[in-house]
Amino acid sequence: MANRQKRIVILLKGHTADYDRSQAMRQSNLSPIYIPPSQIVMKNLDLLKAKLEAPHRYAGIIFPGPRSVQAVYEALGNNGAMPNCWRALHNYALGASTHSRAYMTLRKFPTLGDRVVSAHNLCDLIVETIGPKRDLPLLLPYGNEAGNTLRIRLVAQGFRVDSCEVYENQIHPNFTNDMKKVLKAKQLETIVFHSLASVRSASEFFSKYKVSVNDRKLIAVGAAAQKAMEEAKLPVSAVVNSYSVDQLIKAIKQ
Repeated sequence: MANRQKRIVILLKGHTADYDRSQAMRQSNLSPIYIPPSQIVMKNLDLLKAKLEAPHRYAGIIFPGPRSVQAVYEALGNNGAMPNCWRALHNYALGASTHSRAYMTLRKFPTLGDRVVSAHNLCDLIVETIGPKRDLPLLLPYGNEAGNTLRIRLVAQGFRVDSCEVYENQIHPNFTNDMKKVLKAKQLETIVFHSLASVRSASEFFSKYKVSVNDRKLIAVGAAAQKAMEEAKLPVSAVVNSYSVDQLIKAIKQ
């Protein structure tokens, strides 16, 4: 009986759920249900492979996120063997996780940028470390907002950037059915948005099936999700830090 009384919380997030976070929510009489809003689909890998096989045409490569590393890995035939000439070039990764992924996945491939926290910071680092000689372009395999921001800022600084879109977010094939189930069961009362993709997928669902959000609690995890919700004209009941489960639990219960 106690389990039935737990408050259902819909988290629009992949199934790689954080066990500790889920456990903390259950201990607070909440029952989390994870619904993946999107899936990543790789694209243009043949084009990327051709570019990777011509390192002499580039000043270096920029990885704006872990998925760009994955795209390079797949373009290389899932063996991670970057042509050796790349190692001597100016290579960058946005943040520690991307830096580590490149090192582990691409056979200890060296990059700068493990301490930067944003596309703006990485752009500043590139300006500082490359210097005034900017004859050759930087290869930028991307598919997210950070990659687009980098491209715009680098071009504004006088760099040549060869950007290649290598992945995109698509609505998860099970998303609509999963949302219909919780809607039918009247469990779609508290919804937590973790990403821009979650906002896009949910907005499309609400519009298509004429679901009113006025009496529901919609919570944004982080400023990016908040901004996306506001642009989609979704009411934001609360904004919480992505690292604080206590904040999330408090926001849900208020």
